[in-house]
Amino acid sequence: MLSELVIHNLVIVEHARLAPGLGLSVVSGETGAGKSLLLDALEMVSGQRVQSTVVGPWADAATVTAVFQPDAARCEQVYSISSVPAAEGQYILRRKIASAGRSQSWINDIPVTLATLRSAAQRLIEIHSQNETLRLADVSVQMELLDAFAGTTDLAASYQDAYRRVSACRQALAEIDGGSRESVKELDYTAFQLREVEALQPRRGEFAELEARHALLSAAGEWRGLADEAVQALTEDERSSGAVLARFARRLADAPEPRLADAARACQQALEAIRDASAWCAEASERLHADPGEIERIEARLNAYHELRRKHGDSDDLLFTTWETLSRRMQELSSIGERRAKIVEDLAVAISERLDVGRALAKQRSAKFARLAKTVHEHLADLGMPKAKLSLSEDELPEPGTLGCVHQEFLVRTNPGMPEGRLREVASGGESARIALALTEALAQQDRMPVLVFDEVDSGVGGRLGAVIGAKLAHLARDRTVLAVTHTPQLAAAAQRQYLVRKRQGDRETRVSVSEVSGDERLREISDMLGGGKAALDQAKALLAGAVH
Repeated sequence: MLSELVIHNLVIVEHARLAPGLGLSVVSGETGAGKSLLLDALEMVSGQRVQSTVVGPWADAATVTAVFQPDAARCEQVYSISSVPAAEGQYILRRKIASAGRSQSWINDIPVTLATLRSAAQRLIEIHSQNETLRLADVSVQMELLDAFAGTTDLAASYQDAYRRVSACRQALAEIDGGSRESVKELDYTAFQLREVEALQPRRGEFAELEARHALLSAAGEWRGLADEAVQALTEDERSSGAVLARFARRLADAPEPRLADAARACQQALEAIRDASAWCAEASERLHADPGEIERIEARLNAYHELRRKHGDSDDLLFTTWETLSRRMQELSSIGERRAKIVEDLAVAISERLDVGRALAKQRSAKFARLAKTVHEHLADLGMPKAKLSLSEDELPEPGTLGCVHQEFLVRTNPGMPEGRLREVASGGESARIALALTEALAQQDRMPVLVFDEVDSGVGGRLGAVIGAKLAHLARDRTVLAVTHTPQLAAAAQRQYLVRKRQGDRETRVSVSEVSGDERLREISDMLGGGKAALDQAKALLAGAVH
């Protein structure tokens, strides 16, 4: 329900507050008093286009705030749209228009875009007026409500699923086919890069080992000569260190002096160390006699490493990461043909399912529509439009659309001999409002819009029809807020609450006030709506006494 509407500085309304709550509330007042400003306020807070000329003279901005208390399901819908959670079961929509033209919007005091405000409001309030586009004229809304009425909501969801799968498969095919030429180029280049890496068959740590071995072999002659010279000096020459130590060790071994015996043992130990060093140098010299082709092989492999590291990164980790990436991408590119065949198969299944489900959906919608139309016709007859007719157009689509493979839409004919047309095209303001009322009442269990606003719903009708419309609006308002702008006393008497709009003109300014009337004040207002006088007062008493509030 709409629990509160607050208006500040809107045109000639300095301040107004309404608290409609559950049930039917009406707005009355003399012609030209400014009743339409309340509709302007509701349209403004619903996110509709507004000019900066709506800003009144008492401040530099116009502000409208609407407090809604929807049920849990509606709260969830608004949250999914706005990402703003309900605050204690409430959604407070607020919009501010500055005289400079800037528009600001809030939901529960959280700034939102105007588009978000508009989308949220569409789940909370429906306005039937000349300025506001009829929501029920939207084909998607019609089919959503018809599906709820016909019990085909699950079938419609299945169709939507098939439709989305068809679209997804076609998009995937387009991406594959559109990129096939580029994919072939990428496949060739990836294969070339992968062959380069696999030809080398790199091993972690090998590059460092090769560099060390290459450095050693590059200086092999110099190191070998030094090793041979060391062998000669240590053991192989008659004057070598080893030969000299060997002679002294033998001669001192039998000396009677203990210290000389110690010296002999030390010479023997030194001789053993020299012999070890000589053997190691001889072994190294032998090892440094490398295969002449080994350096060439090492240099070739190092060059291959350098080339790959230049292309893919100067480290083992980067090179091996590239190898893994190239291998994985090669598998992906090689499997494009297999993936395309699978997508084509999935597409055929989805197209077949979309067609089968779409035809079943259209058939069931058509079958159930007759019952809906019968109910709507009964309501239209009550509302003074006995010759009006609601029908369902059905046109096979060359390509199934988002709502079905058959285009189905509500059409209306207001008078015999007149052509059928779409809801927004064939009806006057008052007729459009009454058609909306008939549809809303017929779909009351399926369409749980929390707040309904009607303008001109009683346009061109007399007292009897005004009473009928009032009764229907009151019935519709049992579990929601219904707000009607009216000039018909019979309709006004049917409401639980009545708001009176008054215009006061002074020498320097004009003001519009809005106030709730009750008791004797309401009695006088309805009497004035009837023309005034004692007879009108008596009739007003009878209307209020006969109304079920």
